[in-house]
Amino acid sequence: MKHFDRMTKKELCTRILQGLDALHDQAQRAEADMTATDLNTVLQALSALRHSGPLSEIAVDEIGRIEDLLARAIAQETLGFQNVFDGTVDPDLGAVGRVHAVPVLSEKGAALDRLQQGFRQILAMRELLAARIDAGLMMNGIKAA
Repeated sequence: MKHFDRMTKKELCTRILQGLDALHDQAQRAEADMTATDLNTVLQALSALRHSGPLSEIAVDEIGRIEDLLARAIAQETLGFQNVFDGTVDPDLGAVGRVHAVPVLSEKGAALDRLQQGFRQILAMRELLAARIDAGLMMNGIKAA
């Protein structure tokens, strides 16, 4: 995320639009092997976000549609869970950290997960862009805090 912090608003918006195009292409190449209905839903939502803009009034609905569809599809492709330790081994205290249950995904699930991770990155950039725009408006006294 630090890389995005150094981008101008124009560069950030450009990167978001490029990311939406790349996700559209990735989904269309059928890497995630979605049903025709799900694929059509995702492609239409990505196109709407691309053409209306990531901060438009319809963006929230389209984002929700994509997030819900991907979450459901990944859940269906989850084969089980594997415990993974996230932490360090301290010589005096032993293992210090947490154990997380990480889903084990089918090939299709892994492709869907890659699509979801790309989408989440775009959403993080979108939130940064929105915050910068809001901050600029607040600094200019246009928007009430």
